[in-house]
Amino acid sequence: MSIFSLASKITFEPANFLSMLKYMGLGMLVIFIIISIIILATVLINKIFSPKKKKDENQ
Repeated sequence: MSIFSLASKITFEPANFLSMLKYMGLGMLVIFIIISIIILATVLINKIFSPKKKKDENQ
């Protein structure tokens, strides 16, 4: 089978496209939540394990 024969069998059905939009939106929401969790974890780890700045007594 060539790629052209496979491409000729692809059809666009708007009803299926619209029903899949909720799954696409849900997938994007989950990706956004996971990236937010990773960012928050990174910020917390940096705050917890960063060296404390000592005040210089000469200033």
